[in-house]
Formats: sequence, C-alpha cells, structure tokens
Amino acid sequence: MPLTPNNTAQTHDIGPWYKQPWLWFILAPLIAVFFYGTSYAYLSVVTFDGMVKGDYAKTAKHFNLDSSRLDKAAVMGLIAQISLDELTGDLRLVVTSTPALDSQTLLLDVVHPTMASLDQPIMMAKRPDGSYYGSLNKTINGKRYLHLTGSDNTWRIRQEVNTPWPSNITITAK
Repeated sequence: MPLTPNNTAQTHDIGPWYKQPWLWFILAPLIAVFFYGTSYAYLSVVTFDGMVKGDYAKTAKHFNLDSSRLDKAAVMGLIAQISLDELTGDLRLVVTSTPALDSQTLLLDVVHPTMASLDQPIMMAKRPDGSYYGSLNKTINGKRYLHLTGSDNTWRIRQEVNTPWPSNITITAK
C-alpha cells in the first residue's frame, strides 16, 4: 500500500498518470503551442510574401531609399492628372513638365501595399492629342500606390489612393 507524505496509508486508487486531469490541464497548452508553432513555421517558409516595389537598396543590415528618380521628377516639375472611366476601366493621363515629355509610352504601376499578385503594370500609350491612354486589367478595391515612370526609367512620381477613386487624381513630384 502506498504511503502519503504523512506516512499514512492511502485508501483509494488514484488511477494511472494519463487519467489525471491536472496533468492534461498543464500539458494541453504546451501541446497546442507546439502544433501551432510548427505549422506557422512551415507556412512562413513555404509561402512567398512578394517583393515591395520601390527604390530600395540593402546596405548592411538596413534598407535605404534611393530618391534620385523622385528628385529628377521634382526638378522636371512633373504633374500627372489621371482620369478613370469606372465602367470600362480606361485611364487617361495628362502629364505636364518642363521640358515637355517626348516619350511615346509611360509605365503606370498600380501597386498593392502587401500582395504582389494584385499589382497591375499598365503601359500608357501616347495619343495624337498628347494624352496617354491605358486600361486596368481588373477592378481595384482598397488601398493602392500609383507609380508613374518614364520609358527611360530615369524619373518616377508616386501617389497613394483608396477606392473608390476620385474622378481625377493628381500626382505631383515631391
């Protein structure tokens, strides 16, 4: 007969260790943390978050923003007015700068803040009236960043927009 700490005989059987409720009360959170931790570690290795678009360069242990293209746009005095036809998804872009742009195409990137699969690169083609035209591939919901870049990739202007888009969006070089 087993003895208790007071050296008295125990009169009832307490059962096997795995049937003790206090044991499972302690082990259940530990087991749950193990399974959740391994599943999240697996997901973080297997899934790809995408690359953030921008002029960033990794230097040592931190990232630096290269603002040379933004500065060139500011020197040129670039101002872009974008009009969106919500029914068809057509975009009309009017760009003013000094000197005037002679490029036949411009690239408008509609960038999702976190998911690269929702980004839309739109090639804007110049029309005889001097405006640039392009079309959205799919509808846009939520926050987006508009990055307008020249065909020579020497300048860039950007703007943050939220849906529903205003009828006219003005992007100014800062």
